[in-house]
Amino acid sequence: MVNLHQLSSAAFKQVLLGLNPIDMDPFLRKECLPDTRTNVLEFIINWVNDLRTTQNVLWIYGLAGSGKSTLSTTIANRFRESGNLGTFIFFDRDIAERNNPRDVIRTMAYQLGVFHPDIGEIIASALKSSPNICLSPISYQFQKLFLDTLSPSKGFTVSAPIVLVLDALDECGTPKDREILLTVLSDKSRDLHPNIRFIFTSRAEIDILRAFNHQIHVRTLELDITVRDNHCDIQLYIRHRMANICRRMILSLGDDWPGEKMIEELTEQASGLFIWASTAMEFIDGYDPRRRLASLLSAKVATTAQATLDALYLRALNLVGIWDDEDFVSDFRSILGLVLVAQRPLSSEGIDRLLCRSQDRPSIHVIKHLGCVMRASPTVRFLHPSFAEFLLTPARCNNDAWFFDRAIYHHIAAKKCLQHLDAVLKRNICNLTLSADMADESLPDHTSYACMFWVHHLCVIGDVQMSLVDELDKFLRQHLIHWFESMSILKRSRDTIPLLGRLLDWLVSSVDVLT
Repeated sequence: MVNLHQLSSAAFKQVLLGLNPIDMDPFLRKECLPDTRTNVLEFIINWVNDLRTTQNVLWIYGLAGSGKSTLSTTIANRFRESGNLGTFIFFDRDIAERNNPRDVIRTMAYQLGVFHPDIGEIIASALKSSPNICLSPISYQFQKLFLDTLSPSKGFTVSAPIVLVLDALDECGTPKDREILLTVLSDKSRDLHPNIRFIFTSRAEIDILRAFNHQIHVRTLELDITVRDNHCDIQLYIRHRMANICRRMILSLGDDWPGEKMIEELTEQASGLFIWASTAMEFIDGYDPRRRLASLLSAKVATTAQATLDALYLRALNLVGIWDDEDFVSDFRSILGLVLVAQRPLSSEGIDRLLCRSQDRPSIHVIKHLGCVMRASPTVRFLHPSFAEFLLTPARCNNDAWFFDRAIYHHIAAKKCLQHLDAVLKRNICNLTLSADMADESLPDHTSYACMFWVHHLCVIGDVQMSLVDELDKFLRQHLIHWFESMSILKRSRDTIPLLGRLLDWLVSSVDVLT
């Protein structure tokens, strides 16, 4: 058995890195405003610390925009401060590395092993006895890394609770992709030590509902957007943000601007959605806050949560966009089209390089107009998944300039990736020497993106054009070996064979369609 007490911290982590964990950096995630969500947080803390309960799983669910991710970040930080946080994983459907169910168990095990040395020692021993554990089925991974580690039947005991937080479970693959993972997490978690506490957050998707409902060891908590506490929390948040806008503005808005009546009107318009309040505040915090506030308050209050959010997005886009300018519309569509289908967020500079945009009209010029719904730094992201859903649903956005067909933009992304790689790939792309340390070499972000995801963009295209097949044929003849080398530099060599297998399957079906 590996004795981790004799290993340095760095060496210990090196042993666990054999699990290939997902990279999780919670630095940019926002917490709940002080004095908000107090009752919910108190309930969760009391549940975690109640060592008499046999319910060791808490599923928190709610509508899109109800504040689940902000709450999960606050929960994780509270238990990190108290020394009880074993794992914090947050899924993201827009980032390929953070939405794959196959990575979840080993990432949980890695974080838990780093957190708890005794558990880490057992996990390291399991890795030594089963070196291919990361290539094994999810159920086997859970058996070896959790059930054989944290179950009372194996003699494991712990006096204080260890909390494992998994946020946005509904963004972890498709229902079909996550079926086995859900079965393992919902059924097998009951066999762990009762002080191992899982907290899951998600929308109430039907597959997740079926997995957790009627499980005696699972406690459920709905984030009800209609309760009075939620109304008061949103009002407090709006008042806080308005005060910040007043302090930073050069315009003289007055210390009590916009007044309690308008704050209450905004709170009513939010219809219980924190994302509405957050987006509205970003929208108001513009060149003329008074004009933007008046625009919001002039809108009719929608009757449902989704309609409320859609009305806000419509109002924001109408005001911030220059929709009678063909250049703006063209830039808006090409840039947001790439952001919508990208498998990993890119910087604005990366977007410019991949789309071959002129330096005279960089993508940041458009993105800055959309600051109420997008973040520009360090990578370009939508502030909330609901805005992407809005743009991808014609009945919701109700405007040809705002509706995006995923298939079209996957096609464009595939062509742009192939064209970029054709321009930059070459033999010995990093000019390595025999003595060079490849670990110190890297490729630009946009080039690494094109290398890793050109196959994905191709393989989701349904209506294939012969010109694209010809372009692919030329690329493979000239650059296949160069691509292998680049993937090796990116430490993604093991992905090349599965990617080529997927590409072959797509080509076979595409050729059948074309012929």
